[in-house]
Amino acid sequence: MAIKVKVNIDNMMSRGFEALRKEIDIRVTRAFQMACKEAVTFAKQNHEYTQQTGALNSSTGFQLYKDGTLIDDYFEIGGGDGTGHGDGINAGKKVAAERALQLGAHICAVIVAGMPYAIYVESKGYDVLTGAEKQFPAILDRFMNEVFNDTGMSYSIT
Repeated sequence: MAIKVKVNIDNMMSRGFEALRKEIDIRVTRAFQMACKEAVTFAKQNHEYTQQTGALNSSTGFQLYKDGTLIDDYFEIGGGDGTGHGDGINAGKKVAAERALQLGAHICAVIVAGMPYAIYVESKGYDVLTGAEKQFPAILDRFMNEVFNDTGMSYSIT
């Protein structure tokens, strides 16, 4: 998903290009932070599988990178008998970091269910991340509107 921000040239010249670029980065990063956390919370609250060890639920989270540097992540323990919480969080962070490296975008957000069997659970008809994935564009759009509301700038998500 790509985001394009449109600015008024007079606005850009009066603020200075570098200052404006930094401001846009800060606002886009904040929108992604809020949207990713909401999507992960949605996935954790609306999953349809039965938790046994809690590994799958704990592996569900996000990491946010800027120019290859981790700037935020959100993984928390949850559910089951607790024996899989640590394994789940470690797996989620590992998968998210690997994917972010592959993408290599300026600002990169990765939402994952990091346990290898997550796809198997989804294939059996249980929602692990699909519901959150479907909700994400609307969630991100809402937060982008919020962070750009007072700027006179517009954006498009493609």
